[in-house]
Amino acid sequence: MEGKPSVNVVRNSTFNTNPKADEEMCFPWKLGAVRSTAVSVANLKVPSNARVEYEKACDASNKNKFEDAEQHARSAIGKFQDYLAAWVMLGVILEEQHKAKEARDACSHAAAIDATYLPAYLCAAEVSARNREWEQVLNAADLALGLKSEVDPYGYYYRAKAYLHMNNPVEAKKSALQAVEIDVNHSEPSFYLLLAQIYEREGDSVNAIAQLQQFLKHATDRQQEDAAKRFLAKLESQQSTK
Repeated sequence: MEGKPSVNVVRNSTFNTNPKADEEMCFPWKLGAVRSTAVSVANLKVPSNARVEYEKACDASNKNKFEDAEQHARSAIGKFQDYLAAWVMLGVILEEQHKAKEARDACSHAAAIDATYLPAYLCAAEVSARNREWEQVLNAADLALGLKSEVDPYGYYYRAKAYLHMNNPVEAKKSALQAVEIDVNHSEPSFYLLLAQIYEREGDSVNAIAQLQQFLKHATDRQQEDAAKRFLAKLESQQSTK
């Protein structure tokens, strides 16, 4: 539909370069304080020289210097082969360079090291979503949700996105509403944007407009915001002609 914005998770560019900082803050998902505390304990095994390389990868990635970021991520992994966050970061960086197969392999490597590591499955879901491989998105989302993480809305988000593109708006809406319910602090405006598209697919322009208005209250990405405004104007125009 013309004027409809694409719905991708907006990159989370906040990262504190303190060596003790939570490394997951450099991922494109905002995973919550409860989870962050647990992961920080697990990451105590990471040697300082590997952590320094990871932070350089994060900094370069936030500046869209993806070749430099890849080099530093690989260096971090070279210094500590089981560096979960670095494998996921490498997957994200490789996907930004349109290296889908290598990106997917990096995400899978993290899952192979620790099958309970949630970002590994979110990484796989994001790579598959960008490549419009909806069955694989759904599979990765189901694996993420199988971990039963109470602070994670992203498994539901990816499941909703997959179902929408697989022409199942009913299931898509169920999962998208669950994502929004978990995200009580409105930290991921993309959830509202996805819900708007689901309602629009169902022919419910009233609720689609309401979700777009919620998105615009919390939007942080200028490109998505501009596209959402065009989408909203089109829906409002259609409403006025009824």
